[in-house]
Amino acid sequence: MKYLEIPGLTKKVSQLFLGTGWFNTPARDGIFTLLDAYFAAGGNVIDTGRFYAGGDAERVIADWLEARGMAKQRGEFVIVNKACHHFVDENNKHYAEQKRVKPEFITEDLEYSLDHMKQKYFDVYLLHRDDPDEPVEGLMDRLEKHRKEGKIKVYGVSNWPIKRIEEAAAYAKKAGYQGVTVNNPSYSLASVKTPRWAGCLYADEEYISWHKGKNIFLFVWAPQASGFFAEIYGDNPPEDYRKTYHTPENLRRRERCKALAKERGVSPTALALAYVFNGGVPMAATTGPRQIHELGEAISALEIKLSGDEISRLVHK
Repeated sequence: MKYLEIPGLTKKVSQLFLGTGWFNTPARDGIFTLLDAYFAAGGNVIDTGRFYAGGDAERVIADWLEARGMAKQRGEFVIVNKACHHFVDENNKHYAEQKRVKPEFITEDLEYSLDHMKQKYFDVYLLHRDDPDEPVEGLMDRLEKHRKEGKIKVYGVSNWPIKRIEEAAAYAKKAGYQGVTVNNPSYSLASVKTPRWAGCLYADEEYISWHKGKNIFLFVWAPQASGFFAEIYGDNPPEDYRKTYHTPENLRRRERCKALAKERGVSPTALALAYVFNGGVPMAATTGPRQIHELGEAISALEIKLSGDEISRLVHK
């Protein structure tokens, strides 16, 4: 495992974060095995959110922490959690029209998740969505308030455009706040023009390059394009998935990825993740394996070095 530093945290974080968006009670035993394997391999970051799996993910994680005696050993791991996602009911039905990007929802979600997971603080707390009509001032005020209370260590944003990040950072600097320390867009070898879910931001190379020289820690979600390079749905993906990933350009990129992976003796999913890590900007990535061998492939991507020609071949040929 490789490690990076997040400004404001005393703990180093593994470059591979464990995503928990699919965690649910029926799969509890398998999830426990996966968590055990991830931590045994040197991973130390659990990435979750209040509405993952309709709220079930936090419950399963809390059960694992308690079962493994880790609930009070917060020096051993890092928890990333999030606020301001649109409402999702317990059956995991999304209500995208119910935007919740407001200061009061930061507090509501934070207090709920701390109680739900039996935690006193979260290491990293992110605004899960953006609303361009909501002033950044109130959002930064509330995040800084909770940081000073000790309920979060550092904070940042997920799925925010650069312009809004710059506005928030400028206000926080002027106010003397810790400010935006972490940014969490989606980024992968796949080129996405149509977001799969409302309010999601899929970064391109220009977006990623913006982070050069800035003291903002970058970690990305769906770095393997939600299983696109593993062909998890074959030729019959769900419609939302098809619109996002099954474009002519992405299908060509997948074929190039498969060809290069065969030459390199690695899996296409490992190579696709390696593309993210070889992008010229230090970053971590959240991966959501469901099987131990998938976790192993993700870890192996950390050691794959790609030449400039190989990167160009994957993207441009």
